[in-house]
Amino acid sequence: MQRAPASRATLVVFWASWCAPCREETPQLRALAKAPPEGLAVVVFSHDEAMKTVEDFLGGPAEAALHLRLDEGEAAARAFGVDKLPTSFLVVEGRLVARFQGPREWDSRAMRRLLEKLTASAD
Repeated sequence: MQRAPASRATLVVFWASWCAPCREETPQLRALAKAPPEGLAVVVFSHDEAMKTVEDFLGGPAEAALHLRLDEGEAAARAFGVDKLPTSFLVVEGRLVARFQGPREWDSRAMRRLLEKLTASAD
């Protein structure tokens, strides 16, 4: 498992390959993770039971930029108070700045601007 990079902001995403709305947002999430706004890292916690299931869905190993890990026992999800998938949190310098429930168009121009604004305004 690869460590998430030290970044000013982290988008923490709770997701599963069997979740239809999660599957819907996956291409956008992958695109955002590959080319995020400056200072933003993406970390995905999967509710799948096995990494092979995730890799089968993705068509191979997850991109390193997703920092994908299994949320065994859903411990991280419980810690964040997640009650539905997908749910995402923007954490800036250790502070929760935003919570997003449901699928998002992560790589859209509007979402990128919002993430940049939220990251910058958390000063």
